Amino acid sequence: MDIQYLNEHLGPRYIGHFAVVLAFFAAILSMGSYIMATQTRGEVLRSRSWQRLGQLSFLAHGAAVFTVIGCIFYAMLNQYYEYQYVTAHVDGELQQRYIFSAFWEGQEGSFLLWMFWHVMLGYVLMVVARSWEKPVMAVLCSVQVVIVSMLLGVHFGFGDALIKLGSNPMLLLRETVNAPIFQQADYVELLRGNGLNPSLQNYWMTIHPPTLFLGFASTVVPFAYAVAGLWTGRHREWLDPALRWSLFSAGILGIGILMGAAWAYEALNFGGYWAWDPVENTSLVPWLMLVAGIHTNLISRATGQGIRATYLFYLFTFVLIVYSTFLTRSGVLGDTSVHAFTEMGLEAQLLFFLAFYFFLSLGLMIWRWGSIPVPEREEATTSREFWMFIGSLTLFMSVVLILGATSLPVYNEIREWINPAFDGLTLTEPEAHHNRFQIWIGIFIGLMSGVAQYLRWRERNFGNYFGKFALRTGIAIAGTGLLTFLTLLWIQAPSIAYKLLVFAGWFAIWTNLDYLLFFVRKDTRVAGSVISHVGFGFMLIGIMASAGNKRIISQNQFLMEGLTEDEQLARSTVRLYQNVPLGMEDYVVNFTGDTIEGLNRRYLMDYKRLDKSGKPVEEFQLAPNVLYDKGFENIAITNPSTKHYWNKDIFTVIMGLPPEEQSVKIRQETEDSLQYRVLPLNVGERTTFRDTVPIPQRNSSVIYTYGIELTDFSRLPTHPEYTPEPGDIGLSAVVHAERTGGIAAHDTTATVALILRDGLLYHYPAQLNDMSLRVKIDESVFEQLLVRDSDLNYQEYTVEPGSTITVGDQTLTFERFVSQPQVEHFQPQDEDIWVSALLTTPDGQSMQPVFLIRGKQPSGVRDEITSLGLYAHLVSINPNTNEATLRIAQRDPSTRLSIPLAVAPRSYRTDYITLQAIEFPGINLFWFGTIAMMVGLLISMVYRIRTRRLPVAAIDR
Repeated sequence: MDIQYLNEHLGPRYIGHFAVVLAFFAAILSMGSYIMATQTRGEVLRSRSWQRLGQLSFLAHGAAVFTVIGCIFYAMLNQYYEYQYVTAHVDGELQQRYIFSAFWEGQEGSFLLWMFWHVMLGYVLMVVARSWEKPVMAVLCSVQVVIVSMLLGVHFGFGDALIKLGSNPMLLLRETVNAPIFQQADYVELLRGNGLNPSLQNYWMTIHPPTLFLGFASTVVPFAYAVAGLWTGRHREWLDPALRWSLFSAGILGIGILMGAAWAYEALNFGGYWAWDPVENTSLVPWLMLVAGIHTNLISRATGQGIRATYLFYLFTFVLIVYSTFLTRSGVLGDTSVHAFTEMGLEAQLLFFLAFYFFLSLGLMIWRWGSIPVPEREEATTSREFWMFIGSLTLFMSVVLILGATSLPVYNEIREWINPAFDGLTLTEPEAHHNRFQIWIGIFIGLMSGVAQYLRWRERNFGNYFGKFALRTGIAIAGTGLLTFLTLLWIQAPSIAYKLLVFAGWFAIWTNLDYLLFFVRKDTRVAGSVISHVGFGFMLIGIMASAGNKRIISQNQFLMEGLTEDEQLARSTVRLYQNVPLGMEDYVVNFTGDTIEGLNRRYLMDYKRLDKSGKPVEEFQLAPNVLYDKGFENIAITNPSTKHYWNKDIFTVIMGLPPEEQSVKIRQETEDSLQYRVLPLNVGERTTFRDTVPIPQRNSSVIYTYGIELTDFSRLPTHPEYTPEPGDIGLSAVVHAERTGGIAAHDTTATVALILRDGLLYHYPAQLNDMSLRVKIDESVFEQLLVRDSDLNYQEYTVEPGSTITVGDQTLTFERFVSQPQVEHFQPQDEDIWVSALLTTPDGQSMQPVFLIRGKQPSGVRDEITSLGLYAHLVSINPNTNEATLRIAQRDPSTRLSIPLAVAPRSYRTDYITLQAIEFPGINLFWFGTIAMMVGLLISMVYRIRTRRLPVAAIDR
């Protein structure tokens, strides 16, 4: 019998499913219409009819994509956990500002983000592409068809095999998981979300993915123009619009990559902004290919040379985007990258995505190779265009080197499929491997970006300008040499390659600034490229300064000896104990404490920078943090904290915590392993005990003598970590402990507390680290304190102030009413109204039962004199007669209250952290340089848009 489920919100599911199907078929219809419009471009009316159908279909496709996205956001915002995608990425504790991060955390959400940008780009192209709209939109729609198919979630049989086409984000949880909970009609009420990965709960993750995906998505436009140029045979006309779009794509994609580097630097713990992670590489490689295409595009427009190369660079930029998608989403990089997605059964579709556009690009190039124009006259080796082309080939070489190393997991998969015994190849030191080759590429590009500017003299009457050319070149070399010398006084360059890298950076800066200041006013078209090349020079110097000269501040090998088997960790970290300042290089650091808010635990580090005489010259605080998983069983991620200066950064990150601070389970296991001794003590009473501690290294032992004294006790608990809440019952004690024996004697005073709240006991122990002793109040204390009313035989008395009451063998005097008394056994709340009755005994003891009105509801709080066995409630007050109704009982008096203190020797300290602190000199040169590169690309794009020549009439060919 079918179960009629309760409280399911099925509206988003039905609308979302329909929208996914509509998006798929609308994209197919739009693609087909634009293909027909392109093929019939010689028949104007027919072509325009097909074009109009393509436009309408794409508008519908876009609306459907927006609808799917809206349905998912609606389900997420309302926490409809019956949806699998919502359960996987959202929970009740997720802050609303991270809802976007939760949306694109999953593969389906990131595919939708990709499609969203394609839709937006398509709408723009429908307005600005003009005669290129038909073939360009046909290509873009074909890509949309493939991506939407990733979301269809259709299963069909082929022989004995079950083929899965896509993963639909609108599926219900019960449609994807077979669990007993779904036998209950009201299962929705029992569901809770898994929440967002803590590493993504960062503001960079709100802006970095959409920017990066806009960069990824925008590469389809120059790709589409390249396909359109080959398709229609218009091998020169496509270069202008493709250049504008490629500049936009390179600028946005570069900014997205840069945001990722900033996120890694600010939120991850590897100590830097680039780690040559495979996923980082797969985003960098298409950008390098695209930049190479931009340079050959400029050459092609200027001289007609390099059109074939421009085709190849633009075509394979997009193919590399698809390849990076395959690598990150197929699970191939799961063991080699922290950024990769897990498998979701789309490997075959991703492989088809890659193969289709690879062979389409290759086939078009083979088909049109002979018709692509190539000037008969080769470029002179002294021309600017020749060296720009060499620079593009150098960037391509960089792509090949990075891609080859990054693709090792793919190679291993293929080899293991052929030969299961194959062990696989890995890069043991990827950073060293990549740096070994890329540094020389950086040197060459830096030098060429400067030389190419001076080769612009060849565009004029070079004979007349040779003197100026030689003079400026000589000044540039001399100035660069001087700046390199001064820079090497500031930073170290241990090898000739590093020195050349600094020289290449300054040479690029000098020559391009020279051109910017003295020549750009005559040719403003190149302003963007000059700014980008200046930025590249600053980036090279920033890399050399920050990455090549980073200084490990947290060095104290003597301190770390024996604390870790990791030699690298011992050389680059220190162990800090709470409130024990430690000297590190020219700093003194003090770990002063920590705070916990939700799953976020922040550690406070007070820094003092000392001068050569040891006097503090600066003080600041950093607060690195760790994020726990939802069960506090593991640390999900550690986030650094950085002090920024104009010329350096001080980077601080937690590299290790005691096991007890990493997991509540381990903490409980450690607590259970302690051997507690229960010592019942009265206030002012002292006792001693001994503990023998073995010393394995010396094959001996040491005997410690402990003295424990209860100095004070209160039924109104206080403790530095305790925050009172309504209804709490508890007590606290002040304990003085001392230890003798061993090397030195220690003594200290501490406060411990025990709280009963909502039926649960909460211990607030004291960890006395100087003597490795843990003290707490044993739970058995409540057997003395808590006498149940049901076990007492109460008698009711109505009396007025001054009256005497005889209860058994005891006499009580009702002295007076006390308004708003401050008593140990009652903690008032805001808006409470309370009054007590002061009852005294002949020997001067007293108790004050409380009559309470809280939220318009009357109640009472009992008080007692345990030594006399007296217990009293103030039941009511008669304001007219000034009488009190009391319920009083007596039982056998308790002996003097003794507090059972549980003490455990050999409780070793856990108030320490393992800290890494790094100084990054000149890191702002890197950020400035990379930002300038991207700004220069966007400036060039804006300039070319503004100076675009409008054709007299659109020509469809």
